[in-house]
Amino acid sequence: MIRNAPLHHVGFVQPTEEDALEAIALLGLEEDYRGFVPQWSALCIFTKAATGSPIEFVVPEGGPLAKFNKGAGGLHHLAFQVPDLNALRRDLEAEGMKFLEPEHVKGAGDFLCNFLSPIYTRGLTVEYVQLIPPN
Repeated sequence: MIRNAPLHHVGFVQPTEEDALEAIALLGLEEDYRGFVPQWSALCIFTKAATGSPIEFVVPEGGPLAKFNKGAGGLHHLAFQVPDLNALRRDLEAEGMKFLEPEHVKGAGDFLCNFLSPIYTRGLTVEYVQLIPPN
């Protein structure tokens, strides 16, 4: 398994887009880009990072994320950047672990992603991100 991969972003679930925008303003952040991920029925709003890693605000439009933390939202995941999700899948399977999704998902930005099942991390949700090279 890849250890010590660089942090790509930190994800927070917010109940509504208005809640996400209020949190962005409260924290003095600036929106960078947004996208909708149909696989998880969620609007994802990424902020710019002056230093460190950006924050992603995830706004569910139904599905299991709508009930995250009893609907209140909160810290959802840490995302780490890896060079090859397929190689990571092989490494994880060799250690008896699996990704949540059978196929990698196109994220809200120029990346593919997948989540390590939290049964292997004592409940911590870990996302792995592989950047898609520009055309």
